[in-house]
This record gives sequence, C-alpha cells and structure tokens, in this order.
Amino acid sequence: MRNAKCIVYADSNSNHLQQVYTGLTMLHRQGVLNVDMRVSKEARKTKTPFSVQSNILHLELERKKLCFDTSDSALIDSEALERCDFLFKRSFNPNSDQANYSKYVLPYGLNYLVYADGFDRFAFKRCALFYHTKDWKKELIKQADFLGKLHYKVSTSALYSRPVLRDNPKILFLARLWDTHTDSFFTVTEEQRLQREQINKQRVECIAMLQETFKDKFTGGLIATDFALKEKPKFVLKNTDLTSKKNYINTVKSHDICIASTGLHGSIGWKFGEYIAMSKAIVSEKNENTVRGLEPNIHFQEFDSATDCVERVKGLVEHRDDRFEMMKQNHLFYESHLRPDKLLMRCFRQVL
Repeated sequence: MRNAKCIVYADSNSNHLQQVYTGLTMLHRQGVLNVDMRVSKEARKTKTPFSVQSNILHLELERKKLCFDTSDSALIDSEALERCDFLFKRSFNPNSDQANYSKYVLPYGLNYLVYADGFDRFAFKRCALFYHTKDWKKELIKQADFLGKLHYKVSTSALYSRPVLRDNPKILFLARLWDTHTDSFFTVTEEQRLQREQINKQRVECIAMLQETFKDKFTGGLIATDFALKEKPKFVLKNTDLTSKKNYINTVKSHDICIASTGLHGSIGWKFGEYIAMSKAIVSEKNENTVRGLEPNIHFQEFDSATDCVERVKGLVEHRDDRFEMMKQNHLFYESHLRPDKLLMRCFRQVL
C-alpha cells in the first residue's frame, strides 16, 4: 500500500482516539497514506469537553468503511457497526454475550494517549475547528507548541525507551480511586458502584502489601483526588509532582517493574500500553479482553490478588534474566504491534 487515499471523518477529538490519529499522521508522513481529514459542521459546534466526547472514529480506505471504537466498555455500538464494513474494538471481549460480536468485529489492541512528534497539522486542524469550550485555547497551544516549550506533549519519542537491566530493580504502582458515588459527567449506577468498590479495594491492598514488602524499592500510592484523601488518606502520594505527565513518564523510565490494574468496565488501562512502550517488566491483573500477540508469562505476569501480585513481583526482582527477557519481549512487541503506525497497519492488513 502506497499513498492510499484515506478519508477520516473526525467527529470526535477524544483522548481515547489520539493514538489512532497519531498512527494516521505517521503513515501520512511515511507516504503510506494520503490522509484527508474532514471535520463535520456538527463537530465544529460541539461544546462537549474532549474528555467525554465519543470514542468512535470512522474512516474510508481502499473502498472499505472502517470504524475504530476505543471505548473502555466491551459493548459494541450497533449504529457504528451498521455504518462500516469492519469495526476494530479496543476492549474486545466476545464473552460479553453480545450478539453484535461477529466476523466483522476485530480486536484493535492496546490503547494509550500519545501524540505525533513535531507539528501535526491534522491535530492542529482538529483543535482549531472543534472547540467551543474553555479547553479550546489550551488544546490549540498544545498542538502548536511542538517543541514543548509551553506545554508538555506526550509524543511517541517521549513514550519510548529501550530495555535497561539494573542490579537493584525498582517497582512502580501509581493508581487512582474511583469515586463510588458520583462522576463528573454521568450518574453512577449500582452495578458501577460495586465495580468501582472492587477496583478500589484491590488497588489499596496491592499498594499496602507492596509498600510493606519492598520498602524503599517501591514507589507508589494513590493519586491525591478529593475522594482518595477522604477515603484512604494513608495511601495517598505525598509527592504530588509524580502525577504530572512529564514527571510520571520520567518516573516510569527510571523503574523496572511496573504494576497494571484493570480499569473501568474490565478494560486494560492505558498504563499497560505505556509500560510496553517503555520496555518495562509488567505485573498485571488478569484481563478477559483480547489483544493479539500479547501473551502472559512472556509480556507480563498475571495476578488476581494482592498476595499474588507481591509474589509475581518478587519473582521478577529475584530472577534478573527473566525480568530482562520480559523487557526485551515488550520492546519487540512495541516495535511490531504497538507503535501507532504499526498498530494501524496491522488493523488495515486484516481487512484489505
């Protein structure tokens, strides 16, 4: 495929979609795609904050109508499916007993927030046309400031590092507690409340046991939200600088073993993809979503309790060869499956 016409219907600029947009920009720069990005009149009038815009993107390539759904939930949007020939689903889980899963619904892969290096004219265009909100100027500055002088931009080069083998490995687990009563943009149902309680409980137990077991080898705690400060102040991070994006990325790079927990709706959180991009050894909660090419005991160790989490981390601390092999495998996975341009090309090749 060379200079293939790709019409992108950019009706949303959500954070969940930035990885797809970044992949499209990279393939356009490489001459693989000739991207025509179109923003509808309705999207230009939106007053919805980018953080809660739709996580669905439609495009046309080689006479095929494709859809990318990067939502946390495993549910398939029936309207989106009707509009396309193939739908790529981030939280791909046919075991969710939904009839809309079919041969036309395919796994997308790991998702995380990442922007293209340098000035991205497509990203600038989206920001220039989309926003009628208080975030408009901030987002426009972020895209124009490609050197990062005014605003730190999480670019592909920033979110990348090669494996490093250290004699005294450090462990990292930064997490947030989900408010079990309210959400900024929607009502928390009883089912969601119970799910959030379970997620919170597991995260706190893991942090407590990791702190106790690994002492100064462990960096971690809860992000200092109002809810966390009220419910579990003992485990809230004292160093709030760690949670700024730039400091967080640098912190990940300086650690060796990183913990990933299951997100809302049973999704694989963004941290998992970030850890792989930075070639880390990973200990992760078990997850039912399908990611092609990603294998337990090769790319990550699984746990289903705080005790299990600690034991998995111990194994990686004590067995340096196993730890370094996992780091190398994750570096290879990034280069072949996860780098935004590679991820998109793998999707395209399945259907073209």
